[in-house]
Amino acid sequence: MANFFTKTNKDMKYIFKKSANLNKKEKRRKKRGVMALIGLLLVLVELVISGLFLFEIFKLDIFPTKYFIMMIIILVLILLYNFTSQFTKAHYFGKFLSVLMSVILVFGYLVGSKVNWAFGNITNTKIETDVVDVIVLKHDSASSIKDALSYTFGYNGSIEETLSTKAAEQINSENNASISTKKYTSWDNLLEALYSNKDIKAIFMTESMRASMSEEDTDFASKTKVLGNIKIITKTTVNTAAKKSKGEPFVVYISGNDGYGDISDVGRSDVNILAVINPETRQVLLISTPRDYYITISDANGRKGIDKLTHAGNAGTQGSIDALYDLYGFKADYFMKLNFDGCVKIVDALGGITIDSEVEFTNGNDAAPENYHFVKGLNECDGAMTLAFVRERQCFMNGDFQRGRNQQAAISGIINKATSPSILTSYSSVLEAATEVLYTNMPTSMITGLIKDQLADSTPWNVQSYAVSGRTQSNYCNLYGFYASTVVPDYDTVNIAIKLMNMIYNDETVNVDEYVESLENETATGSAQ
Repeated sequence: MANFFTKTNKDMKYIFKKSANLNKKEKRRKKRGVMALIGLLLVLVELVISGLFLFEIFKLDIFPTKYFIMMIIILVLILLYNFTSQFTKAHYFGKFLSVLMSVILVFGYLVGSKVNWAFGNITNTKIETDVVDVIVLKHDSASSIKDALSYTFGYNGSIEETLSTKAAEQINSENNASISTKKYTSWDNLLEALYSNKDIKAIFMTESMRASMSEEDTDFASKTKVLGNIKIITKTTVNTAAKKSKGEPFVVYISGNDGYGDISDVGRSDVNILAVINPETRQVLLISTPRDYYITISDANGRKGIDKLTHAGNAGTQGSIDALYDLYGFKADYFMKLNFDGCVKIVDALGGITIDSEVEFTNGNDAAPENYHFVKGLNECDGAMTLAFVRERQCFMNGDFQRGRNQQAAISGIINKATSPSILTSYSSVLEAATEVLYTNMPTSMITGLIKDQLADSTPWNVQSYAVSGRTQSNYCNLYGFYASTVVPDYDTVNIAIKLMNMIYNDETVNVDEYVESLENETATGSAQ
């Protein structure tokens, strides 16, 4: 090797000499010198790119230390080979390998940069869009908001004062107007005033609240119409929660709201699942609570009352977390919120998921424009099919209860796909989709830590599900001021859920079916005695 170094060093002395002044042998030496210089420059480029690549991987912090060290050793060995080969007859292969490695590392660097950017944006500033509807009576002659500028607008000051005030300001600004407004303390009083058509002729109501009101009150749906809406766009910074210690159990509140487009912190939540996760025992317990559970919730002003769980989301994600804490005694450490668009995009980014359905059914048009048939057992689903699966409730005798179990099955499918080795091929696209549609306060270091642990230990997670139940009954929603279909809790099932969550926290192995069956047998034995 020393001879090759010496020979190459002598050859490179001819690089800058004019070929016309060289003999045939010297021209050959000049050619060898040029080739050696080209090879060394290629290796230098490879060295720089390797450093940039390793820096991005280090920042990413998802690979276990042993894998990262192994990566460094492999890159150093290849680099040394490519360098030393420039002084041997294998220099052509060394050049080819150096170029190939540089291309691969550039691609890896770009992917790493993209992933680091995605992590930085998952828990960063989000654009929130709140939609406020302007509502009048069905027979009103006005056909647009401009036609109603002379009206007095009413709003619920106990629930939606801030958004209603912003909507009025936006109307005034856009129309050079000064509309009159009047505040009411409940939806009953507000709607009564609208129906009488005396003190007010129009009202402000958020799109989410209008959808809920139309669903629960057929009179409202038949007596009113929407003149138009005002979009209130705000930037909000998601405050990340504290990172839990490695291996410590934690709870994630998974919320799914019934909207498309930009996701907002405020809005009804159709999906309410507490995921209790124990990284040490690799167990996940999904506790599903019906959206219409009739429990204590709080509104945006801090008033408490018995109402539907889904309405708690109108006070923000924290409102739903607090309501579930009052019910179960377990405070969610983190939250993840998705809307319809989010469900579709993330499942498609994963390359589809496998859902194990406990029933056979075909979804109706309320759930999706297309009717998909789901078999009992395994179903391969893309994003649109998954959305239809988790939204359908009309074709089930037990409606929302089955839908809750279907949502758990879909989340299990997502967890199984996201923790499988195949995720590495779609890792970047999944994160890119998540930055657009996922609203979470989980710190980046927590997410990367979970990924690192999964790469270090590929043992499958034990994902278990349990859904609390109750009886359907019309009740008065104390905070929102109208009667609605609710689910009165079966507190026996609530207590079972609490026991199961405690078992996960205490590192016990959980099999929900076996546990519930054992409780049923104890009850049957006690009754027999």
